[in-house]
Amino acid sequence: MKKNEKTFFRVDWEMGFMPASRKKFPFINLGFLALAFLSSLILDPVDLFPSSTLSPEPKEVSFTLDNQLRVLLIDRPNSPLVHLVLAIGFGSRDETPETYGLAHCLEHLVLFRGTRSKEIEVINRSLRQKGAWVNGHTSRDLTLFELSLPAQAFAAGLKDFIDLVFNAQIEEAELEQEKEIILEEMSLQASEPLSLAASVAYENLFPGHPYAHPLIGTKETISQLTAATIMEAYHHYYSPANCALSVVGDLNQGQLEKIIRDYFGQLKGEIVNRPPIAPPAPLAKTIRLTEELDESQSHLLIAFRAPNFSQLEQYSFDLLTAILGQGLNPLLALALNSRRVPLANLAISYYSHQYSGVFFIHLIVEPKYVSNAENEALRFLRQLHRENFSPDDVLGESRDYIYDFLQSAKNLVKLNAARSLEDGLSLAAAVSSYLLLLGETQLPSYLETIDRLQSSDLRQTASRYLGRPEAVVVVINPKKKAAKEK
Repeated sequence: MKKNEKTFFRVDWEMGFMPASRKKFPFINLGFLALAFLSSLILDPVDLFPSSTLSPEPKEVSFTLDNQLRVLLIDRPNSPLVHLVLAIGFGSRDETPETYGLAHCLEHLVLFRGTRSKEIEVINRSLRQKGAWVNGHTSRDLTLFELSLPAQAFAAGLKDFIDLVFNAQIEEAELEQEKEIILEEMSLQASEPLSLAASVAYENLFPGHPYAHPLIGTKETISQLTAATIMEAYHHYYSPANCALSVVGDLNQGQLEKIIRDYFGQLKGEIVNRPPIAPPAPLAKTIRLTEELDESQSHLLIAFRAPNFSQLEQYSFDLLTAILGQGLNPLLALALNSRRVPLANLAISYYSHQYSGVFFIHLIVEPKYVSNAENEALRFLRQLHRENFSPDDVLGESRDYIYDFLQSAKNLVKLNAARSLEDGLSLAAAVSSYLLLLGETQLPSYLETIDRLQSSDLRQTASRYLGRPEAVVVVINPKKKAAKEK
């Protein structure tokens, strides 16, 4: 990434539902399998940070180590913390039917099990004593490991972090202990409506494609994993040449760049052959599936394929997501209310992966309104390419009666972009993922592109992705007994 380019980063991370005793976020409730923990709008800090906030002028340092680890450092002068994110090219898409859940299981083991130069408990205690926070995430494309800690403790904390991630030795007994945690996680995910619906949606949205692999695995595949299989994948994929690293902090404090070069430069590893995967084949029709859970209301999840991580239509989809489901007047909520579909909740999300994207519409309604909600939502979405999003779309006095959904969405997207820069960890996650998934590919300026988009661009994108009959509809209804008792 060149210094004067204003490049947009999108990051979407999927995680499993975890029991409270093993939550890795102390302040975020992890509730959704195959849903994102992060969908940040992140721009190049060279162009976004105001000069009054950062002085001298912020800078980036980009280099590739001899072991082929790609590194990008982002300067935040006077920051008391350093945020580091290591992206590894290993996700659920790399698994086979016999090893479903391996990437997620390995992430758990790296964080919680195994031996290194010291016992895992000693390493984690040492990190806590330094004020460090360590976390991990598994997605369909990547595994992420995160480290945040005070700048003055960075060198010592980084040594522990590298030991934790790159020097693990997993024994069979430890694997069996972690399997119990993952199976509990699996049970919790299966009992949570949105987690279950999203998992079913992915499986049917990408039939026969690696993105359909169950992120957390199955009871059968997890039970059959061996330490030998785990360590084979670990030594193959956890190689510096298959990683990208981003660090956000004060580059002038404590020789941060030198520390990164010295510590990570000592790592060895082979070049990983990770061949590209084919784009998913077109869906032939809308697929509808129904499940039952112990709930009082029905959950309706409508899923479409959407632009991937590098497609320019992702810009239009960001605006469509904001228009349909965010802000003070979500267009889809207005449309459904006008069609007498009472909603308990509406949430719309867009997640981009390397080879495809996913657009989720999640509605919570009374069971008697499910069919009507589904039909009206699909009807509206398939006619969205005819919608007027701005007063500029009409002539004469009619302009006075058209709400400017387009400008409202642009304002919201810009606000989210600015807010994202306040979180150094999110920025580091976005950059490391960008380096690994896009490599040398350059995307146009995000804010400038957003500003240029017109209603016609949104209508064209809506027609291509939402105006077609292909979709997956998952309905989670209350169990009949629960519904009857209510």
